[in-house]
Amino acid sequence: MKRLFRILWHALALWGLVSLVGGAYVGFTVLRSYDLTPRQLVVKAARKFGVFPEQVAEAVKPGPRYHPEALRGEPVSGHPRILFSAKESTFRLRSRYETDTAFRKQVDGVGSGQGIMNGAVAWVCRGDEAAGRSAVERLLEVVLDTPRAEGNYGNGLEMAFTYDLLGDHPAWSPEKRQRLNLKLRKNLEDSMLVLDGGSASLWHGRTQLAASAWVVAAAMDPQGPEDMALRAQAQRHFLESVEAFRLSGGWPEGYNYWINNRAFPFALACLAHLHAVKEPALNALMADTLTRLGLWTIHGTEPIGRFALFGDTGPRNDLKDETQRVIDLVTLGTSLPIFRDYSRYLTGLHGGDAYYSGHRWGIPLLRGLAEWDHGAEDALKDLGVLEGRVPRSAVFGRHDGMGQVFIRSDWGPEATFISFQAGHSFTHHGHYQAGHFTITKKVPLAVKSGTYGGYTSPHRLHYYIRTVAANSLLVLRPGEQVRPNRFFETNVADGGQRIVMPTGSAVVSLADWRANLHRGRRYEGGRITAFDNHDPRFVYVASDLTGAYNNTHYDDNERGGKVERVERSMVYLTKEDAVVIYDRVTAVQADFTKKWLLHSWSKPETAQERVLVGDQYNGILESKDRRAVIQREGAALQVHALLPQEAVLRKVGGPDYRYYVEVDGDDEDLDGTNMEAGASEQPWFDAGLWRLEIQPEEKRKADRFLVGLKPGLAGDEGSLPETPVLVDAGAAEGLLWGHAVVLFGKEGNIVHEVSYQVPEGIRPMFHLIVNLPAGRAVRVGAGGSGERLRVNEEAAVTFQTSAGPARRVTVQIEGT
Repeated sequence: MKRLFRILWHALALWGLVSLVGGAYVGFTVLRSYDLTPRQLVVKAARKFGVFPEQVAEAVKPGPRYHPEALRGEPVSGHPRILFSAKESTFRLRSRYETDTAFRKQVDGVGSGQGIMNGAVAWVCRGDEAAGRSAVERLLEVVLDTPRAEGNYGNGLEMAFTYDLLGDHPAWSPEKRQRLNLKLRKNLEDSMLVLDGGSASLWHGRTQLAASAWVVAAAMDPQGPEDMALRAQAQRHFLESVEAFRLSGGWPEGYNYWINNRAFPFALACLAHLHAVKEPALNALMADTLTRLGLWTIHGTEPIGRFALFGDTGPRNDLKDETQRVIDLVTLGTSLPIFRDYSRYLTGLHGGDAYYSGHRWGIPLLRGLAEWDHGAEDALKDLGVLEGRVPRSAVFGRHDGMGQVFIRSDWGPEATFISFQAGHSFTHHGHYQAGHFTITKKVPLAVKSGTYGGYTSPHRLHYYIRTVAANSLLVLRPGEQVRPNRFFETNVADGGQRIVMPTGSAVVSLADWRANLHRGRRYEGGRITAFDNHDPRFVYVASDLTGAYNNTHYDDNERGGKVERVERSMVYLTKEDAVVIYDRVTAVQADFTKKWLLHSWSKPETAQERVLVGDQYNGILESKDRRAVIQREGAALQVHALLPQEAVLRKVGGPDYRYYVEVDGDDEDLDGTNMEAGASEQPWFDAGLWRLEIQPEEKRKADRFLVGLKPGLAGDEGSLPETPVLVDAGAAEGLLWGHAVVLFGKEGNIVHEVSYQVPEGIRPMFHLIVNLPAGRAVRVGAGGSGERLRVNEEAAVTFQTSAGPARRVTVQIEGT
């Protein structure tokens, strides 16, 4: 009997141990897959099973993340103090209503609506006491919606914003004001529970929630020390979000998530700080942040009337519905005419639909204080009005940010537009595409392939978010394991960059993100190492992409890495309207296949090709030509592959191959998969039908790629010759194209003399040499003449030579 009891006891103990380990594993898996904190998991479980959820939530309630002694700055009393400041602005709006017929018509149109905001606008802009009184009563009846970490961020912002606009209405009795402020306080307390916890992610819902909380805190009328403490805590959370936005340089989730969810609360919160707090340094920061926000929007706008596609994309990249009211907020907060003119462009693009119908109460409210409003008669059809007022290129988040660059040939409707990105990872809606570029001229020519359909679908996880769907570089390592979480049941080794957080963002603070950069969760990706746009003849961008791949410093497969170095440089030649891309890639092993990718809608045309799999319209083809042309709807992109000198061009596409991936990291056998399951064929995607792959014929550890790209319109071949010429200058190499020579250091920094031949008879020629020692003096000699120049801080030097006989140009670095 005792023996039986011991057996039962040991069996139960074993079962308990197995259950404990199994439960821990399940819990860990859930936490990792959905990025929940243990506290959040406990609360969710209590709610699901009805086990005293309120008591459980109180028991595991987080402590305050911040303990500020007081608000930074002096709070402003009186209403309004969110959108603009106090009675002076209200007086100006009402005076304009009396004198400006067009403005009166706008306000009356809004005032006739039945919404609470319609009544608030009628009160603020024309002093309509009856409409304001009705809005006050209806506002008091609004039921508070509890904010959550994601999906539903509550209705506190709407309540606070409306209250602030109605705050000076005589209908407010002390009792009514107290009732409303108790609701705002409850919303703020609920918001702090989420913000003080670890469930909301910084470049996702946390920023939206922090902005909304600050608007609530700025609008409420504190009743005592506890309210003042809540207000100060909300300010600190919002200031962290401001710092995060300034670090990243834009919104890493992609423009659709930004404009549909985060942009309006964030911009409104910046205005709330400008008007509700007297603190010159912080408010200068807010105005500068609004300016950066506006400039990022302008620079990222393609000439075809949409924001450049990146990250998890959606329909509002078309700049409809939400962008104009955010830009109108920026205009209100900065008073810069360029933003007013961009708003005029949005009117020309979408007419009345530039504002979502439910938000059109904002038109007179947000524009009423401007020196002059604009209507349909002032609409702009393109952005030509910005020529000479806004630079043609800019970089956002250069230092440890998104590393996003936008370049255009001019601000006209048929301009060449180029985007480039080489930054770190910030959010689960970002993609793994450091070094990716796009080119648009009349239509998208070099595109970001794939669609945002099923969130955990094979298409998104195994294609859309990966390097294989971008215009970047693949290094195929056979058998590489790509399984960042449980959703990656099937291993797909596409040859691309590390995947860090594809289905859940775990970044809870800036400190957390910085602590996991180059260690921990390893958020590092690419980084911009040079950006030079001081000379109107060119724009130069250099980037180090090594950190984005499994490399010799860190390999999530623990196999010593697959790359030692991956670097990409890009030059846009303004006069030539041409793009030059130069890559240096060193693999850990010579047999790791390297591929240079370019995605397009149309099949690249070459003089000859042979079918490897499928057929010529639907399959994988190969060509040894050095030139390909991509044509689409009256535009074309010439592709000139100069390096490697022995390379093949593969064309992959057609209905059954457009999302083709080599799943085993080995393309010796073309046995990959078309990752179409979960794709969403919507018009706002540049899904693409084909991609061009340039890969060396001979396998070796180190390869250099040099590719010239010439966009153009049908019938306009321009002044460039058909083919650029490869230039070998010893320590440097590059190309001669038209009247320009562009050279890059073969091994990075040039430490030896550079020497090359200039052909006879070419009229004044522009020379650009990069990868020189920054700040060092160099001596340039050409045909007996010479001059002493200094390399700029971006490691570049430029000079010009005149027409004449063939001659040799030498560039000697002084002190070597």
